[in-house]
Amino acid sequence: LFTLLFICINSEFKFINIKLIMDDVVIIGGGIIGAATAYFLSKEGRKVKVIERDPSYKKASFPLSLGGFRRQFFQKENILLGKFAKEFIFQIPDLLKTKNNPNPTASMVPNGYLLLFGPEHAEEQYKALENHKACDAGTKNIKGSELTKVFPYVSDEGIETATYTDNKIEGWIDPHMFHNALKSKAIELGAEFVKGNVKSISEIKAKTIVSAAGCWTNELLKDIPVVPQKHTVFRVKCPKHIPEMPLTGDLTTGVYWRPEGQEYLAGSPNSKFDAKDLEPEWNDFEELVWPALAKRIPVFEELKLTGGWAGYYDCNKLDNNAVVGKHPKYENLYMASGFTGRGLMQAPGIGRALTELITTGSYQSIDLNCFAIDRVLKKTKRLEPYVL
Repeated sequence: LFTLLFICINSEFKFINIKLIMDDVVIIGGGIIGAATAYFLSKEGRKVKVIERDPSYKKASFPLSLGGFRRQFFQKENILLGKFAKEFIFQIPDLLKTKNNPNPTASMVPNGYLLLFGPEHAEEQYKALENHKACDAGTKNIKGSELTKVFPYVSDEGIETATYTDNKIEGWIDPHMFHNALKSKAIELGAEFVKGNVKSISEIKAKTIVSAAGCWTNELLKDIPVVPQKHTVFRVKCPKHIPEMPLTGDLTTGVYWRPEGQEYLAGSPNSKFDAKDLEPEWNDFEELVWPALAKRIPVFEELKLTGGWAGYYDCNKLDNNAVVGKHPKYENLYMASGFTGRGLMQAPGIGRALTELITTGSYQSIDLNCFAIDRVLKKTKRLEPYVL
């Protein structure tokens, strides 16, 4: 922003000075990561401006997700981020209360998560369980042969092992309500959300810049391999309704599903880069999704397709893990992107972590140096295999 100072000399206005007025913090991207970061920074007294090119969030990742919240991951940092997300979600009524929104909620459904692994993933999963235990994740592990004792409606065919939670620590939320609560509280704390399309980092004049551009990160930062990855979700109806069903991910097929009212939502394992639009991949339903659902949940043989949509993951093509921290090539640029379908569930922890890094110079709660930008620039992979 520029302030132009003029004085009147001999009836003519003469320009005598241009003063650059710098913002304190500018966040590029007002989606779930941008809103969470704005909230935590505003809590610390920083003056935050959030620039969002589409305030309707029509193509943003968070509103087109299944809203899942879990801590069942391979990497410890992802497990810990999932744990904090649950703590935060349950404190929303107190933390995010505002004058205009006195009863904020994310409408969490704590049905838990169930992840199913075939023999090809079993060894990897046993290693992951060591991390679960070290992080006190609260997950349970059962052999495939014991699966029907806990989940009688699930077929154990081809399943070597499974992990699940049944103590209301995992489930799914309403993404719109969560985002609205974060944004409303950030605004009450002094943050400003404005519409704008940032095409270059050099356009922004601020003490601190945070890129939370999600799928469009690579348009701003060519050295960061985070790009849109299209995924399709189908809505189906089945005569047999199982409301207690957890959000289930079958790693043998890549298909995942959960109840939604009297229906179900099911995600296709097929993904597409360089998609020209968000038209659902309808052929995936009969070719991939329905066969996988019917094999795993026999009553799903009778299901009927009732709708669907497609959305983008902000996919880190290097290793499916987040890219978070201070950019080594810039003095004042931080970023958080590349969550590859985990942005919604990791937003509270990422917002807090970035705020710690910006205000103190280091992470204070969860050490996320493993997600540093430098690893991406050096092409050092740190794979997170549990992507649904």
